[in-house]
Amino acid sequence: MFFSPKTSADGLVFNYDTGNTVRSYLGEPTSNLHPNSEDVSSWTGNLFGNWIQSAVTSNSVVAPDGTLTGDRVGDGYGRFNVSATATPSQAYTYSVYLKNVSLANNFYIVYAWGLNGSLVSYGNALLINVGTLSTLEWTRFTFTLTAPSSGINQMQFGPSPFTGYGNPSGQQIDVWGGMIEQKSHVTPYTAGTRSATQGLKDLTAKSTIDISTVSFDSNAQITFDGTDDLIDVTTNLGTLSAYTFEYVSYSNSAGNMPLSSRTSTAFYKYGAYSWRYTHGGVGGEFYHTAGLDTGWAHWVITYDGVTIKVYENNISKGTSASSGTADFTGGIRIGSWTSSASYTWDGTISIIKMYSRALTTDEVARNFNAVRGRYGI
Repeated sequence: MFFSPKTSADGLVFNYDTGNTVRSYLGEPTSNLHPNSEDVSSWTGNLFGNWIQSAVTSNSVVAPDGTLTGDRVGDGYGRFNVSATATPSQAYTYSVYLKNVSLANNFYIVYAWGLNGSLVSYGNALLINVGTLSTLEWTRFTFTLTAPSSGINQMQFGPSPFTGYGNPSGQQIDVWGGMIEQKSHVTPYTAGTRSATQGLKDLTAKSTIDISTVSFDSNAQITFDGTDDLIDVTTNLGTLSAYTFEYVSYSNSAGNMPLSSRTSTAFYKYGAYSWRYTHGGVGGEFYHTAGLDTGWAHWVITYDGVTIKVYENNISKGTSASSGTADFTGGIRIGSWTSSASYTWDGTISIIKMYSRALTTDEVARNFNAVRGRYGI
């Protein structure tokens, strides 16, 4: 498992972090419509019938994912995917990884629309300035186009580095990871389909997270729209006599819910109160009426079987006596109090942690200091 060495891991039963793009947030659900996205030699560009295909040396370069699947492209007009199905009037986003070897001049990434194997139209979609194309590191280039409103059912995209700019023979670039998405923005690369349960991972590996009912911004980051977005985590996390909720969130408005159990334990902004915490045991409702700013904040709520403690940005907001247990056997709900989306969150919830014990004051401070620089808090 991956945890920052600066944060507490003992008793951690649930944890996601959208900033951890290696182990936790793998990306918005999507499908890569590009056929054979990592095999450039199969990009036949059949709509460009009179174009000379560039020579390809397959699997000769270490790709961005660390595998020996990058391909080296040489003389010819370039390489374009074999036709993929296109729907009129839909937005498509294309991306590809490129690395310069010996190319001297600028070039374009080219697009084409086709109908039943015949070329309808093509053009230059994105100019690549060779001065920005590294010889040491891969660079991902992307653009979005809307398909014509009628008369097409195919699409092709690809780099065309050897036309129009006088690049002499013998020059080369490296190409890997073509991706076509039916979206208006790019998402992290996948060779196939990334489902709604594959995009966000619980770092404790105890729960499956389904992100089919949240929104995504133009940077493919998870957001909660304040209307009907939520995440239901139905894993049995137990009936606990001590626990901790910790999360980092960005709030856009009042009157909403960051997270709760799926029964009676909740922390939320409510009515005239800036926020309110309700423990599932006997008593234990905790109110705080001071103003709560919008923007990023780090929140921790602990319960040790006797006392509820609430911290905002490592500052104690008070305590409340309580008793009994809290029921997490049904799991937790993120971004809403109920499955029908009431008290819904408007903003971002970047990190969530749940512990089966109460963190100490020192641990609260340690966890806060581990993330405060990332969010400027």
